[in-house]
Amino acid sequence: MSKISQTAEQLSEFLDLVKQDRQNIERVIQEIKEKNLDAEFIIHPKSESVEDSSKNTGYNPEEIVKTLIFVAENPVAVMCPGHTSVSEQKLEKITGHEARMATPEEVKEHTGYQIGGVSPFDLDIKTYMEETILAKQKVKPAAGSKVTGVSIKPEDLKMASEAETVDISRK
Repeated sequence: MSKISQTAEQLSEFLDLVKQDRQNIERVIQEIKEKNLDAEFIIHPKSESVEDSSKNTGYNPEEIVKTLIFVAENPVAVMCPGHTSVSEQKLEKITGHEARMATPEEVKEHTGYQIGGVSPFDLDIKTYMEETILAKQKVKPAAGSKVTGVSIKPEDLKMASEAETVDISRK
């Protein structure tokens, strides 16, 4: 394990978040192990935005993968690069149904994850991946918490999440 330097306040906040999200982080660890993925976990200060995550991890916003939950006919997950957003119009065309962002309660209900820590691993809902993600060497989706991420090859992420690759982001 590498050295991590934190103030007492930062460490206390980190431990509170890990305690709250421990089961979700363990879900991701288990999925990575079961699928024998070449992935590295990144532990970082709490990130509330793509900008925070980029600053805290050193990943560019284009390499950060947001996993967003929408409700169409059924709930769906969409992996989108951090520097862009999902086109609801494209999503509606893909699903054939009107779509809207899920509420925080719906996100928790359909994924078990909290907003800000939604991981694309171990989901029981249809998952889409923005096609441009595959052009990156490594990407960083959340690992079940606002303080953990996973560094992974996009192809491995696609395979592990069983995502369908689509053109779904706003350009």
